[in-house]
Amino acid sequence: MQIESRLIRIIADGNVYEKKDLLQYFTSEKELNKTINNIKSYGLNLIEEGNRYQLEDSIEFLRKSKIYDHLSALGCAQNIFISVKNIVESTSREFDTSDISTKEIKVSLAEYQTSGRGRQHRTWISPFASGVCLSVYQEVAYANFPVGLSVFIGIELIKCLKKLGLRRLRIKWPNDLYCNERKLGGLLVELHQSSSYKLVANVGLGINYKLPAIRSWEKNLDHKPIGLSEIKGSTYLNRNLLTAHFIHSITNSLLNFNGDSLRITQSDWGDLDMLFGKELKIQVGSQIIRGINKGIDREGRLVLETNGVAKTIVSGHIIDSSI
Repeated sequence: MQIESRLIRIIADGNVYEKKDLLQYFTSEKELNKTINNIKSYGLNLIEEGNRYQLEDSIEFLRKSKIYDHLSALGCAQNIFISVKNIVESTSREFDTSDISTKEIKVSLAEYQTSGRGRQHRTWISPFASGVCLSVYQEVAYANFPVGLSVFIGIELIKCLKKLGLRRLRIKWPNDLYCNERKLGGLLVELHQSSSYKLVANVGLGINYKLPAIRSWEKNLDHKPIGLSEIKGSTYLNRNLLTAHFIHSITNSLLNFNGDSLRITQSDWGDLDMLFGKELKIQVGSQIIRGINKGIDREGRLVLETNGVAKTIVSGHIIDSSI
């Protein structure tokens, strides 16, 4: 993957490059052609005209130093170790949760994940540098069900994005972020035990930033995506600043989450839930459950009403709704 990263860094400015000039960085034309095909598989829109190559748009790379500067301005850069890589298997596997100590928070960032993970063992697909893919590793003092923590973080991220000028954002239980019924991103929260028997949260976040015009990579998705730049319109959003805000929101959520967190925000859920009051069909294991979405309980569990009887869902996949 090192050779792919090298080519992407060369052409990242969006300028036109002649094949003969690119060949000086490779051992043969065959190696260059193979590398070109590989980076196309990452979702990059590489325009080819004869022996000329140009990216559809220039790339704004994630920069560790810039993210630290933004975090300092937000007042939360202390004890945060950040790793930024071009290509990883998954940010959720970059650090060992058993090594996380009370005094530090680790954050893994990547421009592209070859095996990004979502809930219910689904794959998170995001073209190279088109979004923000990160995982936060942090010790937590309190947790009930991971779904409760996940719902709370999702709510706080919506608040964070609203402060940055984003509107019409909604949540699809438990933690998928939507705008205009198109998927913006999602969360995956896992709880582990460290070597010192403390509880450690591994919070994965994938948010679409600016999606390529060519959408061939969408064929493996079960939803229609949308990016922050499309929601925001012509107003520029700095990708490194956004990343710092996401890290700040998640680390604060993990620090402040307690038994009353969801009780306090429970009354606001109806305004955030894109499927509130809708008839849902949910797959729970091998079982299909149908009912009217009545919101969440104090643990973040989904409440479904079927024939006047309320049932709580801890974990499941919404496969149909009456939108």
